[in-house]
Amino acid sequence: MKFSSDGFRGASRRGGFTLVELLVVIAIISVLTAMILPAVQSAREAGRRTQCLNNIRNITIATMAWADTHRGRLPPSGTYPGVATYDVYAGHSWVVDILPNLDQVSLYERWNFNMPFHGGGNSGTGQVNLPVLTCPSDSTASGSDGGLTYVANMGIGDIQVDFNPARGTAGLGHIPVSECSEVGGTIIWQQTIPPYGHQLHHIQGDLNVFVPKMQLDLTLAPLDMRPEHCRSALVGQIFDGASNTLMFSENVNAGVQPGNRYGPQQSWADPSVRSCGFVVPIHSSAALVTYGNLSAFLAHIDLPVQTGNFCLPNRLKNAMDGTAPFPNSRHPQLCTFSFCDGSARVLNESIDAAVYVQLVTPGATRAYALQGYAAEPVHSQNTVD
Repeated sequence: MKFSSDGFRGASRRGGFTLVELLVVIAIISVLTAMILPAVQSAREAGRRTQCLNNIRNITIATMAWADTHRGRLPPSGTYPGVATYDVYAGHSWVVDILPNLDQVSLYERWNFNMPFHGGGNSGTGQVNLPVLTCPSDSTASGSDGGLTYVANMGIGDIQVDFNPARGTAGLGHIPVSECSEVGGTIIWQQTIPPYGHQLHHIQGDLNVFVPKMQLDLTLAPLDMRPEHCRSALVGQIFDGASNTLMFSENVNAGVQPGNRYGPQQSWADPSVRSCGFVVPIHSSAALVTYGNLSAFLAHIDLPVQTGNFCLPNRLKNAMDGTAPFPNSRHPQLCTFSFCDGSARVLNESIDAAVYVQLVTPGATRAYALQGYAAEPVHSQNTVD
């Protein structure tokens, strides 16, 4: 009897995978991975979008809770306190006002309301990372100190006229009242020349949900006793309907200002429209802009980016932070909004421009017997999605 060298009779040699077999297995794994990866990415995006909706809904509920304790009026988009010399400075954004309603009482108690948002201890307080203020898909804000994704609906406003910290005293950004025309929104600190047609109707709250507040004298009564200091909308008196009026949007471009005018750090307390708000922009050279000609006007706005209707959702989502105060999102073809009835939903970026503008304004369907004014039409609710 013969034995093989390893001591086993007739043992056969074990063979491995051939190169062809190995390549086939790798190809199959690659195909399966390619098939599964989009589903995984889609599930992750759905999770991020759900978290984004939860965040903006929580912010909306907190804002409505603030309004409940202030006679139904929403907080100002930004507060610009006054001092004895009747100068104004950049105080704080709407975020600071609703901190207690976001379970952040300790941060609110640390805030110094006699200083600008970038001065003293406010600078560090406004850079605390608050996940509820950011969308997980916003890479420039999520997980970042002072990051802010969600911005307030400031209606039809002027983004060319903005707060100028280069003027004034002590480097704190004080500017004379006579030089403040509009800091986002359309608060009439002085009438523009020529006047905007819509300024005639601003006092009724037709065009803006959130409006900046400028208080010339700190000795005056507080906001809830002096409503003329803040003309943000009254929740119970939104003429177009709370469910038809936007309250907040996400904007991945919110944050650091162009030129880092207050320093390179982000802060959710910056009251500038470029940081905490979104607008349908008009500019100071526009005369008699009404809803009769607004749609045509949007394609000819005098701004550096001449793309037409660029203020619509996701049109400038790749812009630099602080340069595009419009709704912008990283969710594919979608943007997250909340409404004045407390609901939150996503809208398609292809939304009709006329419908979008109607959702921005809280009371522009009012009919006025005034020469040259055209109220916006009432839209059908099945055109919103």
